[in-house]
Amino acid sequence: MSKEKESKRMGFPMAIFTLIVMVAIMAVGLAVLKLTTVTVFALVLVAMAIIAMCIGFSMNEVQEIILDGCKKAILVILILMSVGMVVGTWIVSGVVPSIIYYGLKILSPSYFLLVGFIICCIVSFFTGSSYTAAGTLGVAFMGIGYGIGINPGLTAGMVISGAIFGDKMSPFSDTTNLAPAVAGTDIFLHIKSMLFTTVPATIISAILYFVLGFQYNASNVDLGNVTAISEGITSTFNVSPFLLLIPILTIVLAIRKVPSFLALLAGTIAGIIVAFIAQPQFSIATVFDSMATGFKFDFANEVVAKLFNRGGISSMMTTVSLSLLCLSFGELLQRMGVLSAILGKLEALVRKPGPLVITTLFTCLLTVVLTASQYVSILLPGEIFKDSYDKADVAPYVLSRTLEDGGTIFSFLVPWSMAAIYVSGVLGVPTISSLPYSFLPLLCPVMAIIYGLTGFAIFKKDGSPVRGKGMWFSKKAKLAAQKK
Repeated sequence: MSKEKESKRMGFPMAIFTLIVMVAIMAVGLAVLKLTTVTVFALVLVAMAIIAMCIGFSMNEVQEIILDGCKKAILVILILMSVGMVVGTWIVSGVVPSIIYYGLKILSPSYFLLVGFIICCIVSFFTGSSYTAAGTLGVAFMGIGYGIGINPGLTAGMVISGAIFGDKMSPFSDTTNLAPAVAGTDIFLHIKSMLFTTVPATIISAILYFVLGFQYNASNVDLGNVTAISEGITSTFNVSPFLLLIPILTIVLAIRKVPSFLALLAGTIAGIIVAFIAQPQFSIATVFDSMATGFKFDFANEVVAKLFNRGGISSMMTTVSLSLLCLSFGELLQRMGVLSAILGKLEALVRKPGPLVITTLFTCLLTVVLTASQYVSILLPGEIFKDSYDKADVAPYVLSRTLEDGGTIFSFLVPWSMAAIYVSGVLGVPTISSLPYSFLPLLCPVMAIIYGLTGFAIFKKDGSPVRGKGMWFSKKAKLAAQKK
């Protein structure tokens, strides 16, 4: 595509019209006509393609843009397919049944949410991957929560909150490295800055999960359900603590910075091998088919059947379709200039530190809504507001922190974003059901808004706070300011 064609841009009025069309299709399709999510986003893609052709893009150019969007989804699709294989093979090998069995025996219902949250935080921090944490331990925690009788939305919210912690705070995380790179700051200054929003949000989240957990004590938990699941597991699978080595191996590979797709693929292969050794009652076809169509078995108990008859690549196909559609229309919106037209207007309206932080958050949210991409929601607002922060004498690590409090976080809360599509597909819970209980991603932007309104934890380029006295980021901040 030539530079002339690539630089086609629409004006602000047309950008607003495009946004209205998109929102109208989603609202009518989902709320009024009750269409499936895939159908609605297919209609959105068609509408965006028509608008693109109306402003001068040819059919071939529109097709090329859509293909470029699909290319960006390839890695996520591979991870989704590998998660489907992991779930299927870890069930047939007895890994997931063993985790659930021992979890039901060991974990107290009252402390399950708190302990699960802390474990997910630790795993996601050391792996630097929310996808790995949700796709491995998250699946098992959903089964344990289901057995205890905890609201699936609450369990999923707990898993998402813990998984996001590592996505924000781990120096191994891609977004933790991307945000400071865009803002032009040091990664460790960035992580130190994020402590101001993430630590309070994490503590409050832990308290909330601790309090909510006491709704589920031994006196009000359906022990019959727990007994039925435990008996269903032991009568079908050979349970052993040694099977827990498989998820440990997968997590260790992720910690060693093996790409998520390859780490999960290794977990799948290990699951197949272990299935032949530990579960000889299952045929060769059953073991291998668990990768493609999931585990299938005629359980006597319907609850146990619902828990374990799942997984496989085929279970991820709806999620894969949504990934392709969302990134395709997101790429169209970006290349048509819809985002630049709208965000450019927002950037021109703010000059002071407080409104600048709040506007950056809103911009990240808008970018996630329009592009469904976590990376674009960090890159685009970062590029647009970088000069504004510099002119307002606000430190670049405040910008990078805000990009994470917005772009990284909102991508798990907007139902059609890539991250939300992934976790909802893996955990089997719609984003709208888990959202009220996803305390960490809800609280981080709230903390950022409070700081924007009060001026607390907003720092100048020399490291001094915008309000009050003192120097929070003295040495490195001074060096960075001098270099600029």
